[in-house]
Amino acid sequence: MAISDEFRRHAHAIWEASYAHPFVQGIGDGSLSEGRFRYYLAQDYVYLIDFSRFFALAAAKARALGAMERFASLLDETLHFEMDLHRSICAEFGVSRETLEQTRPAPICLGYTSYLLKAAYEGEMATVLAALLPCSWGYGEIGVRLKGQGRPAVPHYAKWIETYASPEYQQLVEWLRALFDEAAGEMQGAARRRLPEVFDTSSRWEYLFWEMAWRMEDWPV
Repeated sequence: MAISDEFRRHAHAIWEASYAHPFVQGIGDGSLSEGRFRYYLAQDYVYLIDFSRFFALAAAKARALGAMERFASLLDETLHFEMDLHRSICAEFGVSRETLEQTRPAPICLGYTSYLLKAAYEGEMATVLAALLPCSWGYGEIGVRLKGQGRPAVPHYAKWIETYASPEYQQLVEWLRALFDEAAGEMQGAARRRLPEVFDTSSRWEYLFWEMAWRMEDWPV
């Protein structure tokens, strides 16, 4: 069994809680309210800004030139494709780019991105990938599972599902998993023993992000 499969099995209860979350299931069956989805898009937009910084750090830490090139490509795609996708969808909801860029990250969003950046600054490549996989792989798994339930009637939700269920996205997930398996296999000692904790913690942050979007949370004061 691959190391990534072992980590996924260990975090199974957390991943299942994310998949069963009413926000995720609301995307899948089309019942999610427009207000919640718009809130999610705005918070995900500011999340992607720091996610881009994360990819830049991953590129700097990559030892192989091919991995460095791929992370640089992911940085470019996040800045120029995924964020453009957010802007175009939000524009259809009447939310401008200026409004998106003025969005204040909610506590969970800020906590999650701070955790990711801390892992990227302090950890080796295996730690970076352990922090990343619950997001990238988790979205890919959710996309495939929701697609298997049938296409929702809401076009935006159907497009969201198709994006993460697409062969191109699944290929990215497989590449990240293979890179993680290689990097984790080379680690020993205390750093290797900490990897499951990093993976589980990022998995919990993923769940909390769905919960934040469902509740449309903001700073209490």
